[in-house]
Amino acid sequence: MTSMLKKQRNCLVLGGGGARGLSHLGVLQVIEREEIPVDCLVGTSVGAVVGAVYALDPDAVGITRRALAYLKSAAFKNDTFKKVLLKSENSGTNFFKNLLSGIQKSYIFSNLLRKPSIFPSGHLESVIADLVPDKRFEDTRVPFAVPALDIRTGREVVLTRGSLRRAVLASCSLPGFFPPVELDGMLLADAGVIGPVPIHSAMAHFEPSSIVAVDITSQVDHCPPLTRGIDAILRVEAIAGKRLNEIELSRADLVIRPQVGKQFWSDFSNLDSIVAEGVIAAEEKVLALRSLFQKKKLSFL
Repeated sequence: MTSMLKKQRNCLVLGGGGARGLSHLGVLQVIEREEIPVDCLVGTSVGAVVGAVYALDPDAVGITRRALAYLKSAAFKNDTFKKVLLKSENSGTNFFKNLLSGIQKSYIFSNLLRKPSIFPSGHLESVIADLVPDKRFEDTRVPFAVPALDIRTGREVVLTRGSLRRAVLASCSLPGFFPPVELDGMLLADAGVIGPVPIHSAMAHFEPSSIVAVDITSQVDHCPPLTRGIDAILRVEAIAGKRLNEIELSRADLVIRPQVGKQFWSDFSNLDSIVAEGVIAAEEKVLALRSLFQKKKLSFL
C-alpha cells in the first residue's frame, strides 16, 4: 500500500472556510486549463465538499455551474437552516448578532447545555446530500482523503474508506454548532479547528513529492472594537488559528490565496465573485505551478 501511495506526485490541499470555498472551484478551473495534473486531493470542511465532488468527477467548470445553480436556487435560499443561521442574504455580523441574541434569550445557551450542538445534524446532512453524491471513496477517480478530529482521543484521523458523505459530514461538523459524527468507534468533528489547511494529513497519508495548498482562511489583520467579552474571545481564537495555519502552510511547496478573507464563512452572497477570486489567485501563480510541475516531472524521469 505504501509503495502505491509514494507514486503520487502532485497533491492539492483544499482548506476550510465556509462560503469562501467556492474560490476552490476557480482555482481548479485554472489548474485544469493549464493541464497541471492533480494526482491526489485532501480537503477539510468545505474543502472536503469540493474535494469529494471533484475527486468523483474532475470537471471544474461543470461542478462550478452545478454548485452555483444550487446555491442560487429557491430551494437553498428558502432552506430552514439558512434562515435560522442568517435571517438575511448579507451576512457576517448577522450570524453573531443572531447567536448573541439567542444566548441572551437563553435558547441557544439552553441547547448547548442540554444537547450535543446548537443545530441538529439533519440540517447539515441535507445540504451535504444535495452537494455530494452518495458514493464511496473507492469510487473516486482521483485519490482523496478527508481529515477529521476524533474528539474522544484528541487524535486527527484521515478518512480514506467508506462513505464519502459520512466523511464530509464529519469534516464539516463544527464543534458546538453541529453534533459530532459517530464512525467506527470514533466521535468525529471538523479538523479545521486545529488545522484549516490540512497539509500534515496530506504528507502523512500520500507522501507526495509536491503540495499545492489553497488557503481561504479569514483575515485577522484588522482589529474590530472589542466592546464585549465575546469580541475578545473571537479575536484571540482567530489569532491562534492564524498562527497554527502559518506553521502548516510553511510545509507546502506552493500556496494559493484567493482574496476572499473578508467574506464571512456563512455569507452566500456574491457567489460569482468568490469563484472569480479563485481564478485570479491561481492565474497569479501559473508560472510557479508550471515550474513546480516541470521540476517534479523531471525528477521522476
